[in-house]
Amino acid sequence: MPTREMEESVYLQVLRDTAEALASGGGPRATFDRTVEILARRLHFDVCSIYVFDPTRRELVLAATRGLAPASVGRVRMKLGEGLTGHVGETERPVFVSEARDDPHFKYFPETGEERFHSFGGVPLSRRGELLGVLAVQTERVHAFHTNDVFLLQALASQVASILDVSTLLPGEGDEEKPSAPVCLIGLGTSPGIGMAKAIVLGQDPMLLSPPAELFSSVDEEKDRLAKALEKAVERALSTADRLVDGGAEAAAIFRAHAQILRDPRLRSRIEERIASDRMPASQAVDRVLRETVETFEAREDPFLRDSVHDLLDVRMQILTGLGVDLGVEVAGEEPVVVMAEFLTPAQTASLDRSLVAGIVTEHGSETSHASILARSRGIPAVVAVPDLLSRVRRGDLLLVDGVNGFVFVNPDPDTIRHYEERRLAEEAAAEKIREELARVGGGRPARDGFRLSVNLDLPAQVAPARRVGATSVGLLRTEFFYMRQRNWPTEEKLEGYFRRIFHAFRDGEVTVRLLDLGGEKNLPYAEPIREPNPILGFRSIRFLLEHPAVYRTQIRTILAAAAAERTAVRIMVPMISAPWEMRAARELFVETALEGGHELLPPFGMMIEVPSVLYELEHYAPVSDFFSVGTNDLVQYLLAVDRDNEQVKNYYNPFQPAVVRALVRIVDDLAPTGRPLAVCGEMAGRPLSALALLALGYRDFSVRARVFHAIGALTFAADDAFLAGLRAELLRLDSDEAVAWALRSALRTVAPYLLGV
Repeated sequence: MPTREMEESVYLQVLRDTAEALASGGGPRATFDRTVEILARRLHFDVCSIYVFDPTRRELVLAATRGLAPASVGRVRMKLGEGLTGHVGETERPVFVSEARDDPHFKYFPETGEERFHSFGGVPLSRRGELLGVLAVQTERVHAFHTNDVFLLQALASQVASILDVSTLLPGEGDEEKPSAPVCLIGLGTSPGIGMAKAIVLGQDPMLLSPPAELFSSVDEEKDRLAKALEKAVERALSTADRLVDGGAEAAAIFRAHAQILRDPRLRSRIEERIASDRMPASQAVDRVLRETVETFEAREDPFLRDSVHDLLDVRMQILTGLGVDLGVEVAGEEPVVVMAEFLTPAQTASLDRSLVAGIVTEHGSETSHASILARSRGIPAVVAVPDLLSRVRRGDLLLVDGVNGFVFVNPDPDTIRHYEERRLAEEAAAEKIREELARVGGGRPARDGFRLSVNLDLPAQVAPARRVGATSVGLLRTEFFYMRQRNWPTEEKLEGYFRRIFHAFRDGEVTVRLLDLGGEKNLPYAEPIREPNPILGFRSIRFLLEHPAVYRTQIRTILAAAAAERTAVRIMVPMISAPWEMRAARELFVETALEGGHELLPPFGMMIEVPSVLYELEHYAPVSDFFSVGTNDLVQYLLAVDRDNEQVKNYYNPFQPAVVRALVRIVDDLAPTGRPLAVCGEMAGRPLSALALLALGYRDFSVRARVFHAIGALTFAADDAFLAGLRAELLRLDSDEAVAWALRSALRTVAPYLLGV
């Protein structure tokens, strides 16, 4: 039994041993058997058990134990709220009791042989706010748990949850209790929605597909064939971009970039040289040159180059298609399917017939991968980063794809199907409830008095949906996506036309324009390439603009000219400021450019809060920034030192971390005396759970996607000031992300339960 005086070194050794056990492989069951053995032996607990949450039955299942009857593994199940373990799962909060039998939640499970145990401790296993299971310990003698025990078990729970795959630990095929039980695979949900259909496998590695052998005609004829194929491929890429533009700028920009690659004279020259030197048919030359380029990119350490591989594979396939080569990678058939793949290239994703694709599931990918962006733009439910997908699912299996939670059910049973049908109906009911609530209390207002709600925009094509939901202002106009659609640096006339189209639609409100946020994952095909090992922390945003004043001045001139012509109120916002001198330099260049153009009445000039260093000098920024807007995506990423797109660490990205909560409230408190307007425009603002946290912390100005405009508006009416003040005090007391998430879910369930699934 652990003592209160247990040395810190012992705890650290337990953490190391457990980490080694979790990383050692050998199958998930063996891994967790080793884990519970280490915990029980090292910490002298008589019992250590891991229970996993079965989302199909809403039950906790004993998956591994040291101390309980071995035969009870896989057999002991309990509903959420049933027994002390079920109570931990239901509340998602730690429970530690010295005498378990005296607790009102105690329940005895005869199969376990646990009648001799007195004390109980349990902590939830959760990842990204989703319950995965419970880690529990028990002792034969009455034991008073020490604070160190609690902290250690919570740390161990985080370790276990980080690699826990529920599907491999639940009873499945071959198990005695329920041979036909469905398997639940867990990945990353990147495109919301629910889809169900039989699985097909698409996207065999394009590098394994070679064009068939053909006869060489002549150098001139092969070059002519190549020229025509390139022309067709460019037309196809631009046509795809135009078709996708209504679904979002990011989706269309992918294929604009493909067209730019296809037009690159260096690529054409390399292929023609191979045709001439090796007397090789055009298709073989294309295959050889693009393969060599892909292999070179894959071997480089530069993440930017590695991330370009899928685009190059697409370019290769598009040229070969133009040459009449059929690589057989399209979806065929007349019945809806769920597409499975190791990965999908952008062209493969864009070519999917929406009426025939119920969902997409891949082994690799991220929230910002091109396949995810395109799936969202086309409204196809998608789950990516599912480990060993193709070895665990067979062609023809029935798949149910939950693109919100990242669940993929293989051959779901009627209960699971019924649950998701009920959820679909609940989502429709939630949308109707939101409309009813806004009609009842809103009186035509998008948000409660004292609150401001606007939309995020990229391109003019998104104006109509924004106006349809009632938005009168734009809180974030992201200009980089317009630049990404161009073949060259846009002329001032073209750039002014872009701004005028958007400003014209919002003459009754205000438009906040974010200056070009180039770099990181956003690059222009015609700009000088930025090659650096860590682009997220590199030469991007304001750093790029200050080094390229001509680009900066052009944006300022065209924004001011368009605003004057359309008589629209605008604000200009600078991204990724990290030091006061940057903001002073940006403002000086702004004022100088405006005065040169004859603009005496200058619009508000503000900055985004995305870099943690800004939090400690807000009083130095207030004199040179007319307003502030928090970009939560980058702020959370930088605060936690987590690359959101890195599959190995993405689970550490959590906006409910207490450090994030305290950073956000610090911004509100430190800026309050300055009187400067403060808004928030990141993903946290557009999700009811995190938006409720922002409301409680004092944020009153939100910019969100048009799709959630009504939901966030309804939330402002549902939570009154007294409720928000109480929630703020509670959030600032909590010391774990699990506790923060639980408090927010409980609060949202109290004031607006219809928003829980939004």
